[in-house]
Amino acid sequence: MLRMNRLPLAGLLLASLIAGCSSTPRQLSELPTTTDTPIEEILRQAERRTGAEAHLLRLHAAQTAWQRQQPEQVRSILAQIPQSDLPLDQQQRFSELQARSELALSQPAAALRALRHPSLQQLDSLAPDAQLDIQLLRAETMAAAGEHLNAARERIFIHNLLSAETQQDNLTQIWQSLNQAPTEQLREASTAASGELAGWLELALIVRDHSNLDLQVHAMQQWQDRHASHPAAITPPEDISRVMELHAERPQHIAVLLPFSGGLAAAADALRDGFLAAQYHAHSEGLSQPRISLYDSGAYADLTQFYQQAQADGVQWVVGPLDRQQVAALAGLPQLPLPTLALNYADSNTAPPPGLFQFGLAPEHEARSAAIQAWEDGHRQMAILANNDDWSQRSASAFTAQWQELGGTLAGYEIIDEPARIAGQIAGLLQVRERTQPAADELSDTPAAAPSTSPAPRPDLHALFLAADPLQARQIKPTLVFQYAGDLPVYATSRTYRLSLNGEPNPDIDGLMIAEIPWLLNRSDPLYQSVTDSWPTAAGPMGRLYAMGVDAQRIFSRLLQMQEQPDTRIDGATGTLSLDPQGRIIRLLPWGEMVDGQLQPMTPPPLQWID
Repeated sequence: MLRMNRLPLAGLLLASLIAGCSSTPRQLSELPTTTDTPIEEILRQAERRTGAEAHLLRLHAAQTAWQRQQPEQVRSILAQIPQSDLPLDQQQRFSELQARSELALSQPAAALRALRHPSLQQLDSLAPDAQLDIQLLRAETMAAAGEHLNAARERIFIHNLLSAETQQDNLTQIWQSLNQAPTEQLREASTAASGELAGWLELALIVRDHSNLDLQVHAMQQWQDRHASHPAAITPPEDISRVMELHAERPQHIAVLLPFSGGLAAAADALRDGFLAAQYHAHSEGLSQPRISLYDSGAYADLTQFYQQAQADGVQWVVGPLDRQQVAALAGLPQLPLPTLALNYADSNTAPPPGLFQFGLAPEHEARSAAIQAWEDGHRQMAILANNDDWSQRSASAFTAQWQELGGTLAGYEIIDEPARIAGQIAGLLQVRERTQPAADELSDTPAAAPSTSPAPRPDLHALFLAADPLQARQIKPTLVFQYAGDLPVYATSRTYRLSLNGEPNPDIDGLMIAEIPWLLNRSDPLYQSVTDSWPTAAGPMGRLYAMGVDAQRIFSRLLQMQEQPDTRIDGATGTLSLDPQGRIIRLLPWGEMVDGQLQPMTPPPLQWID
């Protein structure tokens, strides 16, 4: 939280004028250091002055307002001062006051603009302590604005200049910022980085590239050997130290509880094979792994019997079950005999018992990812097209909740269950009319330039969310083109296309943006090649279950870390994974675009450095 009780600028504290002083200060260094003078009195004195004297008094009033924790009044007073008319030191004071007040008012973008003012590009004119204060403010503002990598870079640059008392906090802030930066930004920055920044980026990428806790700790230990003089090696951030401790406390015997008989046997086999592949991968790196015991969940009428057997066998943790009813039964217990990572989600909204964690491929994850992606793409008003089955309705409900939480407006909702009615429903949603269009030469000086009219959809609809099956999806894009809305963005779930081992194309859906797990979209997971070589079906629709098994092993090994450190993220085979306060794993999925009938990864925007 921003501290508002001090303003360390140029090594001085601006203070209000003492009422009745005999002379008017003409520069910052002449201002008295303390005062009880009301801000209104300072402003009245400014009204009786002109030019530089009036500007300085108003600047003085703005700082007094800041010291009294009144950021709104700071903003109001600064609006009365022409910054460009001030001398350099006062311009710098103006910029910092503006940045601090905007940050306190939850306007980090405005604060960043203030910090980019040319006056603050000349920090050499300030005392060293004042320069540090500006740079710390930059880092805090960048983090608040989502510029996490830039924030970390700013803190790394000044770390050795900070006092010993503040260096530990700075290390923590660097690590938190790096943990929140996108992986691709870290990777891109690491290609050109040097010195301490390069060491930090390498350490942060270890966390992203080694989802397994054993591999992560092993890589961290190797990093410490290579970077013995690095600040993070001498005094590791608390999160790093705790990871080492959690690794030492990890369980040594795990039960994998899956339905190896019955209708879910094929799914159970894929999950098991993915889980064991991740386990063997860590073992192949020379790292000891917990013992794994397999149990058939179909063999137990009551899971209490299983837990009794598992405890007798010395099991310390359980991964499973898969069946939703069994997960619901566990969620209804007051307590569990053993901590458990269930491989599905209970429908109940009641708080689960301590020690129950839940992970699965819920449609809600894709829908929430769609809302977040559409919002980040700049859309604010969207409509939903969904059919009436349980899967689509769950997706639509999750999208609506996330979209409205972000501040978006739901501009329409159509149930598209009958193919013959879809075209009419979309036409009613789009409300195509003869609408005025800008003339081609509207910006020219030709007097004859005039607007024209042509059919166009309603302008207040920015994009669509589609939760439907492939046959329904094939009707959407052609209908949009026919309704003069071929360019309307459509965000869809993975259910809208057919994934084939043989690469058969999906006709009529080019341009759809589709959420898909990284395992199948980028195919760059470290285990992808070895798993698909052993089980070719892992490259097709069944790949979602193999990937889930891989991630179950990764999640299990880091659950305690995720619980203690809520900012922990795992770049997994099924998405970017995090843990919510109810013990449920949340997935954020990447996006692809359908091109020539095949889903292709969408290129992320390039990294923009903030100087």
